[in-house]
Amino acid sequence: MKRSFATACNRARIEDFTFHDLRHTAINNWRLQGHDYFRIMAASGHKTMNVFKRYNTVDKEELRALVGEIR
Repeated sequence: MKRSFATACNRARIEDFTFHDLRHTAINNWRLQGHDYFRIMAASGHKTMNVFKRYNTVDKEELRALVGEIR
């Protein structure tokens, strides 16, 4: 699996990317789609909120929208 992923990244000219990055992206995408944390945690296999929080990143645009800077 590792070798196939590395080959695919090389062919696509993608650098500094790991298979684990896909998990991080999926978790953020599910959150942005409005899925609740408990379902995301169940799907991703996270057993505690502390571990889940490491994957659940909020970008600057989301924070600005929250405080009304972007509408």
